Amino acid sequence: MSKDQVVLLVSRAIAIIQCITAMLEISYLPERLMSLHHYQARGNAPAALPDYLARLYSTEVALLCFRIALLLTLTLVFWQCGPRLREFLLPKDGEDAMPSKESVQG
Repeated sequence: MSKDQVVLLVSRAIAIIQCITAMLEISYLPERLMSLHHYQARGNAPAALPDYLARLYSTEVALLCFRIALLLTLTLVFWQCGPRLREFLLPKDGEDAMPSKESVQG
């Protein structure tokens, strides 16, 4: 197996992990949406707590959607494994190598 094939395999494995993580995050969405709907429906109540909880759950839903979108974007980036990503995952031989004794002493 060549280095390019190994990099592609690792990149696709990372993409699959990101996709599974996004699916797990999606599973939390109904709960957050139901809580948001519950506290927004109580918006006319005089207590300040439902207003606070409605803002809290709306922020949670927004951040959850952002996290899901970010994970799915990373899934696409790692699945395609472009040249920049290949260089990031497997740098050229001279870039990460430790300096030799001759270059340190000389």
